[in-house]
Amino acid sequence: MKKLLVLSIFLIPVLIWAGDETVSIKHVEDAQVKIAGFTLKSDKTVTIEALGAGGNKEIKRLHNFQQDPFNMFAYAWIIDAHSRKMVWRMTIDNTKRDWWDKWNRAFKGEVFLKKGEYELYYSAVKPDINNGFLSFERLLDMIFGDDDWWDDQVRKWYVRVKGVDAVLSEGAVLKYQRAYQDKAIVALTEMGSREYEKRGFSLKKRLKVAVYALGEGWEDEMFDYGWIVDMDSRKKIWRMRESRTRHAGGAIKNRVIRDEITLEPGNYMVYYRSDNNHCSDDWNANPPYDPNFWGITLNAAGDKFDPSIVTEYAAEILEPVLQIIRMGDSAYREKGLVVREDGRFRIFALGEGRGGEMYDYGWITEAKTGREVWRMRYRDTQPAGGSYKNRLFDGIVELPAGEYIVHYRTDDSHSYEEWNSPAPDDGKMWGITIYPLKKGQKAQTSDVKSLVPETIIAELTRVRDDEHLRKSFEIKKRTRVRIVALGEGDWDEMYDFGWIVNNETKRKVWRMRYRNTDNAGGASKNRKVDTVITLEPGSYTVHYITDDSHSYRDWNASPPDNPKMWGITLYKIGD
Repeated sequence: MKKLLVLSIFLIPVLIWAGDETVSIKHVEDAQVKIAGFTLKSDKTVTIEALGAGGNKEIKRLHNFQQDPFNMFAYAWIIDAHSRKMVWRMTIDNTKRDWWDKWNRAFKGEVFLKKGEYELYYSAVKPDINNGFLSFERLLDMIFGDDDWWDDQVRKWYVRVKGVDAVLSEGAVLKYQRAYQDKAIVALTEMGSREYEKRGFSLKKRLKVAVYALGEGWEDEMFDYGWIVDMDSRKKIWRMRESRTRHAGGAIKNRVIRDEITLEPGNYMVYYRSDNNHCSDDWNANPPYDPNFWGITLNAAGDKFDPSIVTEYAAEILEPVLQIIRMGDSAYREKGLVVREDGRFRIFALGEGRGGEMYDYGWITEAKTGREVWRMRYRDTQPAGGSYKNRLFDGIVELPAGEYIVHYRTDDSHSYEEWNSPAPDDGKMWGITIYPLKKGQKAQTSDVKSLVPETIIAELTRVRDDEHLRKSFEIKKRTRVRIVALGEGDWDEMYDFGWIVNNETKRKVWRMRYRNTDNAGGASKNRKVDTVITLEPGSYTVHYITDDSHSYRDWNASPPDNPKMWGITLYKIGD
């Protein structure tokens, strides 16, 4: 990591003047943010004069995330260069309407500021239907009918701050900002559209970290945001959630969070993701107060910090032990996985989900018993870039030594190279990939057929429409039998189901009943039973029957997780 810099704007040799001076900004173009800087050698009162434009009153009830509650579309503000906090801005309340133009608003007054370094900003965003000034757009179009009004007024707008001790150019301010970011533990800033960046670091000692993040969000959802992952556990330890953010200035969708977290010694990765609009180089509504810090920045909290405890970290990506990727529509694939010794594995799975439910997803079962040991659940996923329904699971799973089957299935839309919404960042990985966490882990893929347990007593699966299949078997001694059956049913009735008959007594010893089933994935009518019964010595026949619709490879609704298991399978438990 770069060494900690002790920085002051006074040290930057780009001061324009010194003394009782004036800093100003004018000639701001549409959607442009102009910057200047100034310093105060002592606490003092400065005089500010500014001309901007806005409505008649602030907006109390916001109707969309493009709107700025302060209801200004040309205005100036000042932030503290060290704390990055806004200390003054033009508002409807502190400005007066221009006598000559009802949209223009003027500020003239004195403002007290503490000793320090400051950044002065001016932004002008032409009001239209897309950036929250709908009423302005309509009125301007009705009154003027062209761009003459905007072109005439933009030349008049300005801000002047009188009585400062030193003035800095925009280039000097940008140089200071870059130096500020260079001293940070991590700085992913000035994020553009459709960007996905990450940077890792390692800690030798426990450290309290200050997190400063700006992004885009609205109504409990974030569109541009950052998060932090503990790379040793693969757990997400911090995330920018809309509910914990505050208004960052400008459009209400501009969000900011200032947080402190304590990190233990270890390895960490900081991520930031942005969508396809409203970013540091292309604002489509009023920008935030600190536009060049759009992204996430981590600094040591407090003054006492030893930079030597922080080093760069680059995650080592090992070759996967298993991959099922590039999954298209209406697909199901499975692979066997043999784990020779207990171990921890990283699972990277991309799929489709929304509203708390997954539609394209993976899961892992024990080969011998069919018991599910892991599933890609919506609550454990995060956005994967592109459409909101692209979901990613990236975490650690412990697998004891044993034989497993890894499954992945998709529904009939939105999959690899058949996207009906924006694709995820890494579309070719649509599916599931399993990585070892360290070199030399004893695990490998295997043919599923070789893992089929020898303990299967009888199997009637992949059953189609209008079939009645049966298979007889002998039980030589009292035996515990596991039954796994998938079928169709609803409203307490089964339409595709199985049962077992004792051939000597002709009595049913077991039957698949709706009340004993659970959802088998996919449509709610896909039902599954997984139970254990005891059979006495004797001759038996297992039956499975289907009706005229919704069966293997002929589904009229979303298929179950494991379509090939449609039917019934009996497993012997123990010797």
